[in-house]
Amino acid sequence: MSKSVKSQQAATVRPFKVFTEYQYAFTAVSHLLQSTDVPDPQLVYIYGPSGCGKSALINSLIPDYDKLHPDAEWNSMTASEFAAKYAVASKNKRISTLQDKLRELKLLVLEDIHSLENRMHTQIELLSTLDVILKQGGVAIITSIKPPGELAHFQKKLINRFHGGVCVGISPLKYQSRLELLKFWADFEQIPIKEKELTLIARQKESSPRELSAILNQLHTVSRIQQNRIDGRFVQEFLSGNLDPPRTSPAKITRVVCREFKTSLAQIRSANRSQQIVLPRQCAMFLSRELTGESLANIANYFNRKNHSTVIHACRQIQNDLEKSPGLRQQISRIKQQLGVYPL
Repeated sequence: MSKSVKSQQAATVRPFKVFTEYQYAFTAVSHLLQSTDVPDPQLVYIYGPSGCGKSALINSLIPDYDKLHPDAEWNSMTASEFAAKYAVASKNKRISTLQDKLRELKLLVLEDIHSLENRMHTQIELLSTLDVILKQGGVAIITSIKPPGELAHFQKKLINRFHGGVCVGISPLKYQSRLELLKFWADFEQIPIKEKELTLIARQKESSPRELSAILNQLHTVSRIQQNRIDGRFVQEFLSGNLDPPRTSPAKITRVVCREFKTSLAQIRSANRSQQIVLPRQCAMFLSRELTGESLANIANYFNRKNHSTVIHACRQIQNDLEKSPGLRQQISRIKQQLGVYPL
């Protein structure tokens, strides 16, 4: 795996603020990634509800790992992507080639391990991959919505590997942490909202950090479209469901993307893998994930993809490209404006 490929797979790093709820997990991952020697243990298993900040925590520390280990090969993927890679390699009779690439890694980040329930063959391959990486002095970070002991239909040896590392849970943010997080994001995104209004959002007890972020961004979008300031009444109406963000769909998004990139709907939904088609297809998937409530599976199905890991890869790729390409940022901005969703 080349350095360039490795850097392309890195997720976009968003500023991360460490609250009490994150402290243990943050310390464990920091120790793992910032050690100049082989750490003990070599694996960290993080669990917590979807959207609680597991990925953001890890991604905030990856740059430190790159600085300390500039020549180290590493890879970050979901467990579904791991399974899909092996399925493709098996179909093409290239299992050994994939094994060699993965087993030379110094760091493997594997997210949503619970998606491998009942996939025994993939679990065996993962166990073998982890054993080789750890034996060679590498490290691994695993995430899940469940602690190891609650993973149903998993190989016992694989569960033992997880228990052999540091297992740490992330609990839901308390009110004060939710408020501080909203203030931090509003300041970073330069959203004109006062603390009094942020307290109304922070009171949403069941909201994860991801959901809080969505509320804040949607409030900003609606306020700009309606040209209203975000005051207490505006926030209350939004939280009560009386103010909705503009609605769209993968189909509508894709039509606008086709106009922007001067291609056709048939091409984007085809198996064509040329760069002229791959880029607009990935943009359409990225915007479908960001602007609609559709699941990954439904988005994949719309684009005639068999596995939702294709959508995950597209989102990561576009996020990474947006950091480096002003031209792409302008294209995404124009698409959002045509959809009636003003860029934040």
